Amino acid sequence: MAISIVPARPEAAHRAAAVLRYPPRSLVLVGGVPGAGKSTLLNRVYGLDGTETATACSAQGVRIVDSQQSRNLLTPRLRTVPYPAWRWAVHVMHHVRIVLALRSGNPVIVHEPGTRWTIRRLLAWYCRCFAAEAHLVLIDAAPEEALRGQVLRGRRVTSRSHRAHTRRWRRLLAACAKGPEAVVPGARSLVLLDREQARRLTAVEFTTALSGAASRQ
Repeated sequence: MAISIVPARPEAAHRAAAVLRYPPRSLVLVGGVPGAGKSTLLNRVYGLDGTETATACSAQGVRIVDSQQSRNLLTPRLRTVPYPAWRWAVHVMHHVRIVLALRSGNPVIVHEPGTRWTIRRLLAWYCRCFAAEAHLVLIDAAPEEALRGQVLRGRRVTSRSHRAHTRRWRRLLAACAKGPEAVVPGARSLVLLDREQARRLTAVEFTTALSGAASRQ
């Protein structure tokens, strides 16, 4: 699958590239079914290892928010309780951290499957509240690829949950053809990658020089 970039406005049109650039006041949703390669991408680009318990912050001030950070923090306290019983607490903490990251005024990258329409609308609302642009980087992976990725990372969701994510992902891909706003209301750009293209992505940068653009270096 070739890289597909769907800009929300003509001046945001740009070439497929290994570096993505966005305005400083942006929330970039890195989406994909569990196992698609979201964590691998962010860990490589930002030097993370998946054991963080707080919102990660790069040297340039970029906030990287992953629900695993909240789960890592709560696990020592709740490890004797079955995870489904306190999953809700992880989700609540995750969204609180997204809001706090946006409130800081810094660029924000959110690790989130993005398959649920309600969550995408909620992220759009956060962006409106904090005057941030929403941008999408979506990693498309075949279900069997994603399952292998889950096994390799040791963060496997249930088969039922994975099937549900996959069904919703197909609907999301169909919406991509209509433009970024069909995926997240008000979104300014959309970049669709397969796993190999995600591996070639070397940086996500935030600069006033470009608006929602990606360029090759």
